[in-house]
Amino acid sequence: MVCLGPRKSVYVLQWAVGLMIAVGLPLPPAQAALRAVLVLGGGLFQAALVAGTWTFRPGDSERAALAASYRALGEYAARLAAATAEAPPPIAFPAMAALADPNPLLPTAARTMLLDLLEEAERIRASLAALAAEAGNASMWGRDHTRRVCRDAAGALVLIVGALEAGRAKRAGRIDDVSRRVAELSVATDVDSRWTGEALLGQLRAVVDILRRLDAVSTYRVAHGVAYGASAELPLPPIDDGIAASMVTLRDNLTPATEAGRHALRLAAVAGLAEVLIQTTGLPLGRWVVLTIFLVLKPDYASTLSRGVHRAVGTALGVILGVATAQLGQLGQGGLVVAASASIAAAWAVFDASYLVFSVFLTSFIVVLLEILGIVALATAEARLIDTAIGAALAIMAFLAWPTWEGLSAPEKFARLLEAQAEYGLALLRQLAHTSRVDLVRLRALQRAARRARGDAEASAMRLSDEPPHPPLTPDVARVVIAAVRRLAHAALALHALVAARRDSDQPGEVTARRLDALAAALGATMSQLALSLRTLEPPGPITALRPLQAELRDGPVIDPRLISMTDGLVGAIDTIAAILRNHIGSRATVPASSTGE
Repeated sequence: MVCLGPRKSVYVLQWAVGLMIAVGLPLPPAQAALRAVLVLGGGLFQAALVAGTWTFRPGDSERAALAASYRALGEYAARLAAATAEAPPPIAFPAMAALADPNPLLPTAARTMLLDLLEEAERIRASLAALAAEAGNASMWGRDHTRRVCRDAAGALVLIVGALEAGRAKRAGRIDDVSRRVAELSVATDVDSRWTGEALLGQLRAVVDILRRLDAVSTYRVAHGVAYGASAELPLPPIDDGIAASMVTLRDNLTPATEAGRHALRLAAVAGLAEVLIQTTGLPLGRWVVLTIFLVLKPDYASTLSRGVHRAVGTALGVILGVATAQLGQLGQGGLVVAASASIAAAWAVFDASYLVFSVFLTSFIVVLLEILGIVALATAEARLIDTAIGAALAIMAFLAWPTWEGLSAPEKFARLLEAQAEYGLALLRQLAHTSRVDLVRLRALQRAARRARGDAEASAMRLSDEPPHPPLTPDVARVVIAAVRRLAHAALALHALVAARRDSDQPGEVTARRLDALAAALGATMSQLALSLRTLEPPGPITALRPLQAELRDGPVIDPRLISMTDGLVGAIDTIAAILRNHIGSRATVPASSTGE
């Protein structure tokens, strides 16, 4: 379950922990059934408490901050439209502070998409500033055209603000309004600022797509004036969430080639070995050895080692605290219940902050709970200390026996992620260009490889958050790269569905095939440069502007109008990744001034 993220991993871990505790409390069927009902009731009560927190509507403050950021962009675009040439205000967007410390109840996927919206806001500001600079050297017609583009962008940004501020019931309609408005925008082909304007419109379309996925809205997708909705013959790819998506992710990680697969095998082997050891030696309360292994052994070395030490030290301190509470406090049953409740509340309150403190309070809770159940706390304290030490030692030795680092650092994993996505995207474009060569089996293999690479990179990004920052690939940079790659993967899935739908169709014309091949070659070269930048932590080298190549598809005969929107999403996501690396990995310019593909 590690490949599904921390939240689902915790679900399964708690099930295993509960099972291990229940094994040590044998009861007659009637009592077991009664306690099961009580546990179920407690779980439902917890669910009610969690549902009660929904009234706080996590994400509203972050959306409001983003709305303020896009409102500032709209005002800047309006000033440019009024022939007021000026640089953007040198201040950070309000959303930057809000997303740096978001609501803890905000789902990870939602936070990732909100970060993507913030990154697009930065790119829109840069494009508006570039338009203002280019207008100073343009002809009268060029300046008028630039003002029109800025005026159109200002109108679209106002609608984006409305979509961000709208209540849940109105969001679908507001997002649909933005989508239709952006579909109407265009840039003249005979002005010097064409590609800067095209980049700006691509960024606005990216914002629409992110909003659509953020709110799971089935609205109109736009392909430069050609709109189609959920009723189209080819369905849009689903949001990467839910049971079906989780099962696909699990299936693709059922291999020792992935971190999650290696971790699952290692955990199963050492837990089984521990159980054999317990049964052979008759170790008292031996189940705590296996329980410790479940809690300590993690996919990476740093977490396993630190958790092993923290678990052992925390257990020792927790035993002392628990025995002191149960034996020295002279508390009655009611007092012990209050003490146990306080301990478990404190444990989960600090779960994300300190595993050492979490272990102290969790152990104290278990010791007091056993006292409530009639098992003398002092009698179990020694056994629990020994079992925890054995479990922690076995977990660390298991990792050392089969480590997962394999010399792969976070930059290497992110580089492999871009290379896997590039290979998948390149194959999709080439098979669209040559439908007679469609190989769905190979495409599925590339899709699985890209998904596995994304899972490894996302796991690495989560671990970066638990470590001190190591610039330039900090946790914040990793998160925004992951957000852009998810958008890239979404576009690739749409292309995959189009390839499958067209495999029995006629071969596209020679011009269209040549343009798809050119876009595929440029995509591969660009992603290789970006992967090299991540691998070496150096600024990206010169890259080919993808936007003009994608525009050639739009301007010529098209095999399917949806291809324009899909390739637009592909190019927009890659441009975002390039901008992130250029801004955070280094400051050297990466795109020739004439191309302005970003």
